[in-house]
Amino acid sequence: MRLVVVSILLLALFGIAGVVIAGEWMIDETKLTEMSQTSTIYDKDGREIGALYVENRKLIEDFDKVPDYVRAAFIATEDRRFYHHFGVDPIGIARALVVNLRAGETVEGGSTITQQLAKLTYLTHDRVFSRKIKEAIIAVNLERKFTKDQILEMYLNQIYFGHGAYGIETASQMFFGKSVTELTLGEAALLAGIPKAPNNYSPYTNLDKALERRKVVLKLMEEQQYITEEERMMAEREEVRLKELPKRSGFAQAYIDYVIREAERKYGFTEAELYRGGYKIYTHMERQAQEAIEEVFADDRYFPKSADDQKIESGMVILDHKTGGIVAMAGGRDYVAKGLNWATQRDRQPGSAFKPIAVYGPALEAGWEPYDTLPDKKITYREYGNWTPTNPGGRYRGQVTMMTALTHSINTSAVWLLNELGPETGFDFAVRLGIPLEEQDRHNLAIALGGTTQGVSPLDMAQAYTAFANNGVMMRAHAIEKITTQDDRVIVQAEPDGTSVMSAQSAYYMTRMLENVVKEGTGTNARMDRAVAGKTGTVALDPERFRGINGNKDAWFVGYTPEWTAAVWMGYPKTDEKHYLTFSGGNYPAKLFKEVMSRGLKGRPVTQFERPEGVAELVPPVRLTKITDLAAHYNPDTGVVELTWTPLEPQGYIGYRVYRRAEQISWTNPWWNPGNGRGPQQNNGQGSDGKPKDKGQDNRPDAQGPEQSPAVAQLTVTA
Repeated sequence: MRLVVVSILLLALFGIAGVVIAGEWMIDETKLTEMSQTSTIYDKDGREIGALYVENRKLIEDFDKVPDYVRAAFIATEDRRFYHHFGVDPIGIARALVVNLRAGETVEGGSTITQQLAKLTYLTHDRVFSRKIKEAIIAVNLERKFTKDQILEMYLNQIYFGHGAYGIETASQMFFGKSVTELTLGEAALLAGIPKAPNNYSPYTNLDKALERRKVVLKLMEEQQYITEEERMMAEREEVRLKELPKRSGFAQAYIDYVIREAERKYGFTEAELYRGGYKIYTHMERQAQEAIEEVFADDRYFPKSADDQKIESGMVILDHKTGGIVAMAGGRDYVAKGLNWATQRDRQPGSAFKPIAVYGPALEAGWEPYDTLPDKKITYREYGNWTPTNPGGRYRGQVTMMTALTHSINTSAVWLLNELGPETGFDFAVRLGIPLEEQDRHNLAIALGGTTQGVSPLDMAQAYTAFANNGVMMRAHAIEKITTQDDRVIVQAEPDGTSVMSAQSAYYMTRMLENVVKEGTGTNARMDRAVAGKTGTVALDPERFRGINGNKDAWFVGYTPEWTAAVWMGYPKTDEKHYLTFSGGNYPAKLFKEVMSRGLKGRPVTQFERPEGVAELVPPVRLTKITDLAAHYNPDTGVVELTWTPLEPQGYIGYRVYRRAEQISWTNPWWNPGNGRGPQQNNGQGSDGKPKDKGQDNRPDAQGPEQSPAVAQLTVTA
């Protein structure tokens, strides 16, 4: 027994000695005051486009002069047992575990201030268990080497407050224009709430959230008896007087900010790690495209005249639809670092640019064809609050093909078709394309015209359209290709993330329809010297709110070439009676799309959209002399209708194709089998593409049929 006890004691002593020796070896005291290496961001070709580094860092000059309530604010918030543990706090870890289990999510961390200092100063981004062991070892040894006040001072000099500000003195000067020694209780509490999530709690970008967080900090200080209830209440009433944030901008600033956000959101980096870690971040940016987008956005000729007190804004994003890589991005006409990015802002209605997503895409998948006909007239939908969609200009053609309806952006036809499909069909299709719809949109017929609850961003729209440009496969948009250390060890390697949303045939037919929009429809201003497909979108002012004003709120163009897919939005940041658009998406947005894409693709070979293997070419119906002796015979036993008529030509072979006719659909097209909404399936007597082998008129010299023999077609009657 004595031998066992001695053995345990020896193991414990060796363990403690190991921790001490390991900690001594890991700690480099110069790192406690020096900042780390610059991270560099590269374009697709490996050329530098930007750098992330710490600038204008200020240290606390005299820690003894820092008010007690400043220290208390951080201790109460980050490590309430700071003065009672040895670097690692088993009690704090246990408490955090209980709190998180009860909440069902991580709401409280177990790391001490000393552990956070160790992580900030010595450790890499690697998310492995061994890192937590190293963190604990370093923390224990920091407690051996330094006093609690020294550790707290080093921590306050290292933590990140957002906007490039490291350390509380730097943050105090940036936010309030004063030294940390001059902070009020309310200001100290506001700063103490920021490090948990600098982007979320920045008073510059989210003042309401910052004030709510300040309340949490003050309540913690009161509960831990650092301040009284009266002091807490007075501090909560303090007015926040912020110093104006210096505006910084440079080449590809919106793109660089997006890279930072993607690294945080997708790969778990903190902004502090990116600014200090010395990483190499490789992106999908193509410099010629980024230069083109910035040149055009800086040229007022491509934008309409704005009101004197508010500028018409715009956002644009370009994607490589084969990979989902973000090729270029414009966050706004005067974008500044960490500013509002109109390329990613999700609060704008897409208008008719949503029709391919919610209506015509799912219709093609359900077996509809571009030359099937739809009604174009006023229809009241009683089950949707007696809603009667109208067409701009008040023109109604009676009946149009699906191709014509999309080409000229006819509202009544789109709504009718979605009603036939069911709004939930359009909803599900849009969600598969990555559109962020709310559940209340599932039965919302207005999504046919882009009436979504949440709204979308240019990035959302461009990502959705990649499916049309990429044979039915939607590619998730991303900026980062890979992240490495300074010695080129790969930490992150992004892989293309695609989702098959529609058949290659449906995607190709959609492309043909959207090409027609640009050739002769609402998108003619997007024509260029290469193949283009796209759709305009315009959101009119609410007639109830803006009585007597004929104007628009949002204007869009979303389109693609064989190389790239792009989306452009324009509008006022705040629309009111004095700030609204007088143009549609087919005007300035389409022109801007054309100019940016033309410059970005300059020097590349001109290519055309390729028809996928096995997909029949889309051929317009041949208009022949009217048949006068068409007869129909229904067989109730087989459910087949047999049509007979006399061919119009005595010689040769004509393959007649029957298209759906609006409001007269009592049969299913025998050449199509929707197959659970996934597009055409092969049937007996059909070609490999699910279409009749004798589609269209055959002019082959050997295609002779019996003279004046009756023509026959069979249609299966639906129940």
